[in-house]
Amino acid sequence: MSQTPRLTEADVIQYLEDHSEFFIGKDELLAGMRIPHNSGPATSLVERQLAVHRERNVELRQRLSDLLENARRNDQLFEKSRRLVLALVEAATWIDVQAALDDSLRKDFGVDSWAMLHFTERQLEPPLIAVHSNEVQRTIHRLFKGHRAICGQLPEDDIAQLLGTDDSDCRSVAAAHIRGKDNLGILTIASEDPSYYRSSMDTLFLDYVADILALRLPQIPVT
Repeated sequence: MSQTPRLTEADVIQYLEDHSEFFIGKDELLAGMRIPHNSGPATSLVERQLAVHRERNVELRQRLSDLLENARRNDQLFEKSRRLVLALVEAATWIDVQAALDDSLRKDFGVDSWAMLHFTERQLEPPLIAVHSNEVQRTIHRLFKGHRAICGQLPEDDIAQLLGTDDSDCRSVAAAHIRGKDNLGILTIASEDPSYYRSSMDTLFLDYVADILALRLPQIPVT
């Protein structure tokens, strides 16, 4: 079996001498090459400039990668939000609204648990959750401390109350007021991870959905 001849340094030198235009158009190759200069123990200016350019190129590529990743995430968020909004617009009853929210929040957004509380005297059929007691309503309002929305860790009992249950395995929440005409309530999403929803997080998306519910719910019948 014949062996592949080894390429020697002399072969490389001869090839480059015969092909003096080899590096034209190969900027990426040049950027990755290290060509030291005989400048004694000191680093030559040319070497330092090349090092700086390489560092900047790496930084720029990372920034571009981050921008593309953010754009991809924003596109996904927009598409998920669009599907939810269209489903809410097409809903004919409050039960339809409930179903649209459940489908979107659990499947598209991967929410562990969620609830929409209705502050009303009306009797609502499950899975709709009505909060009749004025005292309970005031207790829930106090959790917000005057803010439109809250986000972060809360005591277990408070989280359970926001979810309309007696107890819950969730340890962090994001919740927003629904302030519609003749229709008040709370929209809550929750996670079993204590650090998933943090006080520093933006609640813009939740506020957006709550605003849509505030407009849509008064327009359609309960059943």
